[in-house]
Amino acid sequence: MKKTVVAILCAACSFLYGEGSKQNIRIYPTPKHFEITGGVSSAKAQDAKICKTAGLGEEGYRLIVDKRVIVIEASTETGAFYAKQTLKQLSSSGSIPCCQIEDSPDIPLRGVVEGFYGRVWGKEGRFDLIKFMGKYKMNCLIYGPKDDPYHLSRWKEAYPKEYVLDFHCLLDIARKNHVKFYWAIHLGDAFKDASPAVRDAEYAALWNKLNLMYDIGFRCFAVFFDDYGNANASLHAEISNKIKREFIDRKGDCAPLIVCPNDYVGDDNNPYSKEIGTKADKDIHIMWTGMNVCSDITSDAAAKRAKALKRSPFVWWNWPVNDFVRCKLIMGRAYGVEEYPYAGFVSNPMENLEASKVALFGIADMVWNQKGFDSERNWRDGIKLLYPCATEAMLRFCEHNTDPHKNPEVVTGFYRDESKRFAEAWKKEGKKALLRECKGNLDAAEELSKVLPEKYPSLWREVRYWVAYFASQAREGIAAVNADAASYMTAKDEGVQIQRKQKEYFQSLAPEWDRRRCMGCVTATRHLQKAIDTCAKESFKSTPSVYERYFPTVGSSIGTIKAVAAKGQHFEKGESLIVLDEILEQLTANPGDWFGMKMSKYVKFNYVWLNFDSPEALDGGVVEISKDGGTTWQKAPLTREGSLMYGPLDAEAGYNAVRWRNTSNKKIVFKIVRFNIDVVK
Repeated sequence: MKKTVVAILCAACSFLYGEGSKQNIRIYPTPKHFEITGGVSSAKAQDAKICKTAGLGEEGYRLIVDKRVIVIEASTETGAFYAKQTLKQLSSSGSIPCCQIEDSPDIPLRGVVEGFYGRVWGKEGRFDLIKFMGKYKMNCLIYGPKDDPYHLSRWKEAYPKEYVLDFHCLLDIARKNHVKFYWAIHLGDAFKDASPAVRDAEYAALWNKLNLMYDIGFRCFAVFFDDYGNANASLHAEISNKIKREFIDRKGDCAPLIVCPNDYVGDDNNPYSKEIGTKADKDIHIMWTGMNVCSDITSDAAAKRAKALKRSPFVWWNWPVNDFVRCKLIMGRAYGVEEYPYAGFVSNPMENLEASKVALFGIADMVWNQKGFDSERNWRDGIKLLYPCATEAMLRFCEHNTDPHKNPEVVTGFYRDESKRFAEAWKKEGKKALLRECKGNLDAAEELSKVLPEKYPSLWREVRYWVAYFASQAREGIAAVNADAASYMTAKDEGVQIQRKQKEYFQSLAPEWDRRRCMGCVTATRHLQKAIDTCAKESFKSTPSVYERYFPTVGSSIGTIKAVAAKGQHFEKGESLIVLDEILEQLTANPGDWFGMKMSKYVKFNYVWLNFDSPEALDGGVVEISKDGGTTWQKAPLTREGSLMYGPLDAEAGYNAVRWRNTSNKKIVFKIVRFNIDVVK
C-alpha cells in the first residue's frame, strides 16, 4: 500500500514539476503571466489571504506565493475563486513553489452547451460537469438538450416536480462553482400564426414559462431557433427583443440573453444573418457554429460573421459532439480555433459525457488563454491529469478515436487527425508498422479493461464496448499481417458481436423513438482500419471464403446538396442494406438540387425507402432511379404515404442509382429521417 501511495505522489510530482525542473510547472488553463521566484512556501493553501483589489477585471486575479505567506488579490469573488483553483493545482504535490501569477480570461463566456440530439446527461452528469467546469475556469453552461420535451416540443408546459428539484440542486452547485447556468427555450416551430389573437396567446405562454423558470431560480436565459421552423429573421429578432426588453430587462437581475438563430452557419453574405443582426438589440448574444455545422473556426470567418451580425459572434462549437455519428467516440486534441475576441465560446459535447472531458479540458485552456494554448501539450497533459492510473493506454486509445466520420471515403469537410503517428509509420514500414501498432493497441485495450472499471467506472460504462472493439480490431490486424484466416474470421465476427451488444445496450437506455440512431461502435476508421483491410485483401485474395465474405464489391456516394455531403452524417453500409440515417439539421434544396446514392456497376438494388419530416419535400420533388449510374433517369414506381415514399423494384432491371430531386420552382426546406435501399445479393 505504501509503495502505491508513493508511486502516485511521484507521478503527480513528475507531472507538476516536469523532469526535475521547476520551470516546467504547468497550470491549466494556462496563466497569462507565471513567474517562478524560487524556493518553496511554508504557508498552507487554506491559509491564503484574500485582498479585494480594483482593476483586475470580473474574473482576473493575482496570486503571490512567498516563502511565508500566500496572497490572493481579486476584484470579485469569481476572481478569488479562480485563484484558489490555481492554488489547488500548485499544491497538488504537497508543497507550493514560490511564484507570482497574474491572470484573466480572453473570452467572457466559456463553457458547454447541452444541445445535442440524444440521451440527456441527467442530474448526476450535469452535477459532475459543473464541478469540472469550475475547476478549469469555465463559466457558462447552457441547458438546451433536444430530447427534453419541456425545452422544445412541450415548451409551454411546466416542468414536473422531479425536474424542478434537480434544477434547484444544479443551480446551487453552479453558484458555488461560479458557473452561469443558462436555461434555453426552443421556439423554432412556434409563433407560426401571425394573427393577433394567436400571437398574443403565444407570448402569454412564453411569459408564463419564463416566469416559472425564474421562480425556480434561473437568472440566465437563452432562446433557440435552430433546426426547426422557418428562417424568419424578422420574427426571430422580434421574439428575442421582446424576451430581452419585457422579461430580462424588467427583472433587473438576469444575465444577457443568448440566441441561437435558425441559420447559424456562414459568413456575411446570408440575408437571414444580416436581418437578425440589424434588428436584434445589440446586447443580445447571437450564436454561430462556423462556416459549416461542424467546422474549424477561423478569425477571418468570425470577422465576416461579426459584420453580418453587427456584433462579435458567440461560438457554438459542434465538437466533440457525435450525435450524427454515434458509433464513434471523439477524444482527440482540441485545435482548429483561431484567435478572435469572441463574445462567448461553448462546446457541444457528446452524449458520452465522461469521454467528452478530454476535449473539454482542451477547450477550457484554449478559450482562457488563446496565445498561450499548446494543443498537443494540453491533450497529453489532460489525459495524464484525468486518467493518472492508465495514462499511456488512454493516450493510445484516444489517438485512435478522434475523427467524426464513419466512412472517410464518402464524406468531406470537417475531420480531426486520427492515428496520425501510425499513418506515417504505415507509409514507411507497411506490415511491420501495422503489426507493431495492433500489438500495442491490444495491450492498451487489455490494460483499460482492467483499470477503468475500478478507477474510472463512469468512463468505463460509456466506453467499454469501444474498448472491446479496439481489442478485436487489433486481433483482426495481427491476423491479417500473419495471413491467419481462421483468427481473422474469429476477430471479425467478434467485432460484429461487440457492435451488436453495444447497440442492444444503447437501445435498452433510449426511448423507443430514439433506438434506431445507434448502429454499433467502431474505432480507428480513418487510417488503421483501412490499413488492416488493405493487408487483409492482400493476404486473403486467394481465399474466397474470407475475401468474398468481408469485402463485397459495394461502392457508394452521397451528393449533391452540400449540407448533406459536407457534414459527415451517418452513412451505414451493410451486406444487404445501405442507409443514410437521421440527418439532424434542416436542409434547403433550391430548384434542381438533388441528393442520392450510386452503387458500383456490380451492385444493384430492388427496394427504396425515403422518409422526410414533412410531406412538402415529396409535394415538390420526385424520386428517380437509374440503370446506368445516373446518366439517364426515370421516375420510381413507389407508394406514397404522407412524407414517406417506399416500394419494391424489379430485381432483374439492374437499378444502380437513386435520387430525390426538387422539381418545383421554389426552395424546399426539409429534414431526412431515413433513406435506405435494399441491395440485390
